[in-house]
Amino acid sequence: MATDGDSCTALFEQLQGATRAQRDAQYQPLEGFAGLRSERTLAALGANAQSRAQRRLWLQRLAARDAEASMIELAQLADEPRRLWSSPQRQQALSTCRSRQVEHLLDNPPAFARAVAAAQVADDYRTWARVAGLYPLFKPIFARGVAAWQHSAGRAKAPTDGAQWLGYQPLPSRTQTISIRLVEDALRLPQAQPAELEALFNRHTPWLKVEQASRSDRLGSPQFRADGTRGFNQQHIRLYRHSGWSPLQGRWHLQLSYQLWFSQRPKPHALDLFGGELDGLIWRVTLDQQGHALLYDSIHPCGCWHSFYLPAGSPLQLRQPVGEEARQAHRLNFAGDRAATLWLSAGEHNLSWVDARRSLYPGVSYQTLPLDHLRQLPHPQGQRSLYRADGLIAGSQRLERWLLWPSGVKSPGAMRQWGRHATAFIGRAHFDDPYLLERYFQQP
Repeated sequence: MATDGDSCTALFEQLQGATRAQRDAQYQPLEGFAGLRSERTLAALGANAQSRAQRRLWLQRLAARDAEASMIELAQLADEPRRLWSSPQRQQALSTCRSRQVEHLLDNPPAFARAVAAAQVADDYRTWARVAGLYPLFKPIFARGVAAWQHSAGRAKAPTDGAQWLGYQPLPSRTQTISIRLVEDALRLPQAQPAELEALFNRHTPWLKVEQASRSDRLGSPQFRADGTRGFNQQHIRLYRHSGWSPLQGRWHLQLSYQLWFSQRPKPHALDLFGGELDGLIWRVTLDQQGHALLYDSIHPCGCWHSFYLPAGSPLQLRQPVGEEARQAHRLNFAGDRAATLWLSAGEHNLSWVDARRSLYPGVSYQTLPLDHLRQLPHPQGQRSLYRADGLIAGSQRLERWLLWPSGVKSPGAMRQWGRHATAFIGRAHFDDPYLLERYFQQP
């Protein structure tokens, strides 16, 4: 007679078979542990979950990641299998199996240890490409390219506002000013109540100034057209939000991320290495215990051009790990209790300057949505994710991939999903690695 464990394993195997082509790449399934998925923050927390309350919360978060990703995958199925798997009976059975998995691992220390090992997330670098591409020979070339970009960024001067800059600003907030009190959960992650989190997002939502040279310099949002092909809507101007955590000096800090999109980075000529469909920016704010910015950093959605910014009064200092890509941190002239204004260049959409100026010229308001909205965009056949099963966005590849493949990064320059942003050509680094900031910054 089959046990409950056997029936749950069979149920999840059937589910995985039904959704294999729609797999969501944001979380990694735990091999051998049905109903659980991990990401880099949870992977980092597992080994330190010592008490029963810590282990239970850690396992529950793995189960919640699986439930979230499964619903996104199911929404992309054809009508009949979607109705079958979305039925209350099937969903209740899956939820029950996840709960049984949590309880089983909670009471089985050896199995829990194996789950911690299975929860580790593989990096996004291909070792075979570094070996085949003679990576050690290319490292000096990569280093010179990074140094040249940093030198150029270090020489930037404050832009003069004018008609060539189009301003974007958040819609007026209806959230009342409230005191923020972040409370650590059992895993020592600072948590905010929903109203507090909304207030923090509103407090730090960046203002934008985008230099205008063509329609490619207008913000918008990816969408699917009536025929199912991907399009871009410049009437729906959206900033996508996401939260996470990172430790600094042994204490975890709440992080707020904001992502914006352009329809493309235009190619001035056919052999341009960096142009292609879709472009954008991710701006991240690492908060102190009072909800003020302690550190800012940014990347493009390809994982490229990782930059750091320290608000006035931040006690953090940059350090350079040996053997890794050199970094620099720009000191800003405003404190971390207000939102930044980001100045983006025309065409390349580089973050050329950061300050706290507010334009005298009228701006365009934008809407904010959860970043997860991009995993479940409306589609003529229901819902579709913007991302492929490997985490990349189809059609966003760049010609630079033919030159930079020895770095080990898959399709350098292509736009990619949260959790899939490799940020270094020298060494290995990931934007969602919770220990990334602690590698580069210290507090005296």
